[in-house]
Amino acid sequence: MIETLNKLRRALSSWYLAGVAAVILGLVIGGVIFFFFAPGRPAVGVINIPFTVIDEGSTFVIGRHLDYAMQDDSIKAVVISLSSPGGGASSSERLYFHTSRLREEKPVVIVMNGMVASGGFMMAMGGNYIFAQPSSLVGNVGVVGISGGTLPPVFPEIITTTGPNKLTGGSRQHWVALIDVIKDRFAKMVIHERGDRLRITEAQLLEGNLYAGQDAVSLGLADAIGYTGDGVEKAAELAGIGRYGIVDVNAEVFEKYGWRAQLVHAPQNAPAAHDGDAAAESRSGRDDEALEDQYGPPLMGALGQEQVNPLSELPIEIGQPNIYYLYTGYGH
Repeated sequence: MIETLNKLRRALSSWYLAGVAAVILGLVIGGVIFFFFAPGRPAVGVINIPFTVIDEGSTFVIGRHLDYAMQDDSIKAVVISLSSPGGGASSSERLYFHTSRLREEKPVVIVMNGMVASGGFMMAMGGNYIFAQPSSLVGNVGVVGISGGTLPPVFPEIITTTGPNKLTGGSRQHWVALIDVIKDRFAKMVIHERGDRLRITEAQLLEGNLYAGQDAVSLGLADAIGYTGDGVEKAAELAGIGRYGIVDVNAEVFEKYGWRAQLVHAPQNAPAAHDGDAAAESRSGRDDEALEDQYGPPLMGALGQEQVNPLSELPIEIGQPNIYYLYTGYGH
């Protein structure tokens, strides 16, 4: 009888141990499936902005990439690989604020490539952490302005204005003072964003110099020397994720919205539709409508080509504002 009870106890112990082992094995297998195959696996989104002059069109398209990275819940951190000499003042500021809003939701790491100058550098200030490459050209804080307003100075006698500066926006002295205000705003933005990391005075910052990547790090204009891979690792660290995938945001946005988001530097160059592909064209049309419902007109830079001249009776053309955060030193 005692021997029978011992055998039963040993059998029950074996079953218990086997059950515990099965539970542990199941948890391990479940964990592996979750981290490597589950659709909700956390990811680092990578946005690649090749050498791009910042204008209305490129700002709109870059903004769509930033929006996608913000709205995709699986993306826990973002890397922006950036190269730009800057561009229009208002467009550059919009990209800075857009990037700043993104970092409020998830960490943003900037990787500065060949050149990130002026308005491009302003956009980079929206990130949490900035890498530069040793040979990157970085900085060029300042403003380029062409005195005068958005209308040409010579008009027929039939034109009457309500003030001496209505057509030009101000005297040359006024434009110089205006550009000085905008310059100070740019400098204070950099000083605010870089904080104690900055090891250069405001006066030195406003000399408009470009710095090699290593010097930019030494001066506190960037945080470290690194490349896109380093940016991904840093972004994951800031997000506190250990197992993660990579999302190519450019490819995802292109797949979702088609050619309208393909090129950040030449959005007007759209490929023609293939003849005879009515079904594909119909699907594309529905996608475009969905995009417009969510974001508004698809390319701001292309709107001006079809706008009616508000002064159609007058022999003049309306130009763009003449203030830029743009590196213009080529050839000098």
